[in-house]
Amino acid sequence: MIKSIPFFRSPWQAPSSAANLTVDLMRVLESGQYILGPQVREFESALSERLCNHQVVALNSGTDALVLALQVLNLQPGDEVILPTYTFFACFEAVLRVGATPILADSADDDFLCGEAQIRPHLSPRTRAVIGVPLFGDASGIPAIAQLCRDGGITLIEDAAQALGAKAFDIHRGWLAAGTMGDISTLSFYPTKTLGAAGDAGALVSSNGYFADQARALRNHGLTSTLHTGIGLNSRMDEIQATVLLQGLNRLDDWLTQRQAIAQCYLQGLANIPGITLPRHNDGHAWNYFVLRCDRRDELQARLKERGVDTRIYYQRAIHEQPAYRERFNRPQSTNAQVHAQQALAIPLFPGLTTAETQWVIEAIRAACHDFEEVSVCTTETTRS
Repeated sequence: MIKSIPFFRSPWQAPSSAANLTVDLMRVLESGQYILGPQVREFESALSERLCNHQVVALNSGTDALVLALQVLNLQPGDEVILPTYTFFACFEAVLRVGATPILADSADDDFLCGEAQIRPHLSPRTRAVIGVPLFGDASGIPAIAQLCRDGGITLIEDAAQALGAKAFDIHRGWLAAGTMGDISTLSFYPTKTLGAAGDAGALVSSNGYFADQARALRNHGLTSTLHTGIGLNSRMDEIQATVLLQGLNRLDDWLTQRQAIAQCYLQGLANIPGITLPRHNDGHAWNYFVLRCDRRDELQARLKERGVDTRIYYQRAIHEQPAYRERFNRPQSTNAQVHAQQALAIPLFPGLTTAETQWVIEAIRAACHDFEEVSVCTTETTRS
């Protein structure tokens, strides 16, 4: 009998996974080399091979990857960077950290994604970069953003933190892997990502050798050979996380297949429920998260908790609604992102979620929505009386 379903369960929690890691981790501990060692170099090489031989710079978080991606552009005060208002706060933080001006773009009216149509109106002579986000694992909008940037001579930073393993179709270049469509791409290996570490880790990816070389130095306090040629930071990946990620990279395709199968079950099992809007099923979706929309989101979340289903809200407030934004910049008018933020609810989706657990989630959502309908009918009848 299922009593509860967590929002996320790491594949490394499984005894078999932990046992497989033990031998490799013991070798790392016995080696005495714990930072930027052979495991990191092997991971960079293996990930590069997966990403069309783009250069990979292993870092200690996806946030640092964003900061370094902007830092290598040598942005000046007054330079503008366009980014979605409906995404993780780290994108906004990174722009401020390099001294540039963040320009927030809205989501589409019927989708969480911020696409080319939302970014274009914000272009100006001061635009130096765009941060494109394949949110929740859906990279379908990135090719159009990339073309917009190429046409305008603007650098595209693809924040693929939630999209490793996703693909998108470009009418000029065919199917492209997330992480290869930007001039610079950034990745996070936070445990809940499609490729998760056993802690914090990230990477910067680029086909541009200059950008990669600069990031490689800046991750280690700007050190090139024996000289500190820039002001960097400490963002070195450790050998333990690289070891975990190497094993995970070998399992990534299987994990992606599981994610896609679970998403299909949700799309079929939750179809045509009044008050529920399901995410789009675009080809190439990596399904890092399955985020639906519900007008009665908070009630739905509470009822699912009663039935043992853990959920998350991505994101409780859009960036322009956050205090750290509002104390620095004027608050924009009401946006699609604000509406989406009030409706968004992520339900459990991770490799290892069983068929029985998936069905439990579906039945719990259907039961909760059925309760809503009954309450609505009763309220209407009482009002008429």
